[in-house]
Amino acid sequence: MAAEVELTAAFSTVPATEAEDMKRVLVETVQQIAQDDGTFKRARLVFTESDERCGLTAELDGVKREGVPLQIDLETLEDAKTSAGARAQLKEAIRLYFRRVQGR
Repeated sequence: MAAEVELTAAFSTVPATEAEDMKRVLVETVQQIAQDDGTFKRARLVFTESDERCGLTAELDGVKREGVPLQIDLETLEDAKTSAGARAQLKEAIRLYFRRVQGR
């Protein structure tokens, strides 16, 4: 069963069509982690982009033990739309961040 992923995103410098693609990549990546790891069923994410600096915060199954947002490079997120290598890099960064969120 796929995890329920709720993403709230705010972009300040990214065009709307690119922003939609980036949101899709984030949601798909989080769903893949949920499926691979089986450590959470529900993810509430907040993603913000301002002046090409990006931050992601997460609450997993109601747990949020990590207050510091995950910094994501905008280029990595853009590359993850088309590059498997960049997507794998993004996935691993989010996975490690999720472990901190869950206190593991």
